[in-house]
Amino acid sequence: MGVLVDYFTAESDQSAERAMSGGPAQLDLPYVDCKGWIDDLSYLVAELSERDASEFGDSQGVVDDGEASGVDRVMPETVVALAAVDDARVRKYADDELLDAYEVERITELRDLAREALRLGHGMYRWSCV
Repeated sequence: MGVLVDYFTAESDQSAERAMSGGPAQLDLPYVDCKGWIDDLSYLVAELSERDASEFGDSQGVVDDGEASGVDRVMPETVVALAAVDDARVRKYADDELLDAYEVERITELRDLAREALRLGHGMYRWSCV
């Protein structure tokens, strides 16, 4: 059994809660599908920004059904650091880590999602479901 993980943007925690039952795709929210790839964004952002992971707080729970699914808010400092990653850094990281094209595409999409969240003044969230 796998875990579905999507990162998405929403205007508020209350708006993000609506993604609980079916994920952000069902609500037509901007999102990046990260199933089987990344669960905790703060570690990736720490590596991309060449900072220590302790500088980024853990995501905070918004809503959880206690069984299979939940929505967490990504900490603002994580979103800001991710949005600041430029293309050259993504390429260098990809070369250093021997990433394939799919992984580079996901990193770029996550970075662009963070930039969009900041531009709109929205939060960035993680939806997960077993």
